[in-house]
Amino acid sequence: MANKEILAIGGHPDDMEQFAGGTLILLKKAGYGITIAALTDGACGSHTKSPQEIVSIRLKEAEKAAKILGANYISLGIRDGSIEYNLENTKKLVKLIREVNPEIIITHPTEDYMTDHSHTGRLVLWAVPEAGHKNFEVESDARPIEGLPYTYHTDPQGLTLFDGQIVRVNTIVNISDVIEQKLEAFATHKSQMGFLFQSETQGGEPAAARKTRRWAITRGEQVRIEYGEGFNQQLHAEYPRKNILVEMLPGKVYTL
Repeated sequence: MANKEILAIGGHPDDMEQFAGGTLILLKKAGYGITIAALTDGACGSHTKSPQEIVSIRLKEAEKAAKILGANYISLGIRDGSIEYNLENTKKLVKLIREVNPEIIITHPTEDYMTDHSHTGRLVLWAVPEAGHKNFEVESDARPIEGLPYTYHTDPQGLTLFDGQIVRVNTIVNISDVIEQKLEAFATHKSQMGFLFQSETQGGEPAAARKTRRWAITRGEQVRIEYGEGFNQQLHAEYPRKNILVEMLPGKVYTL
């Protein structure tokens, strides 16, 4: 049986703080163990530092951010920008899933503007069923999981897909009480706060954090709360149908 563990799988060291940090904080407060796993090393996160330098910086940032969330942090060490949808990476995720044995997995959507994100979401869907198959062999002593974990996909970058329209979600979590802690954890990735933006700070808040706050406001407005995080529960074939977040976070979850 799965234990009281949550596994958040992102493409990069800061992804899960940005897209699901508030929900992870609430689940930690509810008594669940949290593991954040980044598939890549974050090597593409700088225009001025060498890959080795920025990887070292981002690892320290990720470990510090995880502490703020009360989480464990794992890097699978794939080179940033190079996540391939292949058997090798699937086996890495099967090993991880068996060893954590989570009740819930949170990951990227299978369509996003960044391939590292979309490939991560697709790889998770490849790995989850195989994690329960005894004859799917990986280098780990961990037993196959029993039953598929509840699996949720975060919003895509910018909340939009190729058509520029805000995507529909079937679950919104009220993170109003923990929004500042979420943004604190995300902003701990200091090397990334001004990396893709001309204006690094405004009113003391980094540009990337301001953008993330706007996303949370947008999702909150859908259910008449201050701040929210949006998810789509994976409901393919054998995945559990119950929206378990409703039970785990009473009064904090809206289904649409």
